[in-house]
Amino acid sequence: MTCRSRTGGRGGARVAATVLAALVAAPAAQARSGRGARVRAHARVLVERAPLYSGPGFGYRVIATVERDDVVAMVERGRRGGWTRVRLPSGIDGWILTEHVHVFLRKDDRPPSRLRRFGRALRRTILGPPNLSTDRFTGALSAGALGREGLFLVRPGVLVAPHLGLEAYLGPTSGREASRGIFGLAANVFVTPHLPATIFVSVGTGAVYTKGKVDTLETASWSYLLSPGGGFWVIFKHNVGLRFDVRNHILFRADTATSMQEYSGALAFSF
Repeated sequence: MTCRSRTGGRGGARVAATVLAALVAAPAAQARSGRGARVRAHARVLVERAPLYSGPGFGYRVIATVERDDVVAMVERGRRGGWTRVRLPSGIDGWILTEHVHVFLRKDDRPPSRLRRFGRALRRTILGPPNLSTDRFTGALSAGALGREGLFLVRPGVLVAPHLGLEAYLGPTSGREASRGIFGLAANVFVTPHLPATIFVSVGTGAVYTKGKVDTLETASWSYLLSPGGGFWVIFKHNVGLRFDVRNHILFRADTATSMQEYSGALAFSF
C-alpha cells in the first residue's frame, strides 16, 4: 500500500505541475498571438462619392472626397447633428454625413512597422496636423537676403483650396546703395497639403519702390515685379511652423531689368 501511495503521490504531483505550467503558458501564448492587435471602429462609404468637410456642416470647406467602399477610421459619430468625424489614412480629420457611411469594428492584426511607429511618434511629439487642408488663413514673417540686401517681408494669405493659396507680401529691404519697398501678390500651389510638411511652387507680381542712399546718385523710382519661386513648409504643434522660400525677383521698367534672388526663412502659421 505504501508503494501504491507513493506512486499515486508522484502521479498527482506530475498532474499538478502540468496543470500549473498550462495555466502559466496560456496567458503568454495569448499575449503573443494578440500582440499589436487592436479592435477599432471604422466607417465604410456607402455612396458613389461623398465630400469630406473641414467641419460638421455644409458651410465648411470641402477638404477631400471619398468613394464607395473606401474605409476610413471613425473618430466621432452622431454628436453634431447627423455628422460623423472620420480620419483618412493621411491623418486628416474631416466630417461626413452619417447616412453616407456604415460603421463597423475591425481588428488590426498586423502591427505597424518600425518606420510607421517612428512616423507616428514624430507626429505626436513634434509635427502638427496638416492644417493647410483645413484652415482658411495663413501668415508668415520672413527674414533673409535679397541679393546683397537684407530682407523682411510680411506675408498674409488665404487658402482658396487645399492645394492653392493666395498670398500678399510687403516689406522693406536695406542695402549699402539702396533701400527698397516691395509690394505684391502671389499664388502658391502646395504639392502635399494633406501632410504636415509640403513643398510649394509660387508665382507673384507686384511693384518695387527703390530709393538710393544719400551718398549715391541713384534717384527714387518704381519698378514692376515678377517673382517665380517656391519653398518648403513644415507644420508643428499649435498651427505654427517653419517656412523656407527661394525666389527670383525680376525688377523691370521700360529701359532696364534687374534680377535678384531671395533666400529667406519664416515663422509661419495658419488658422
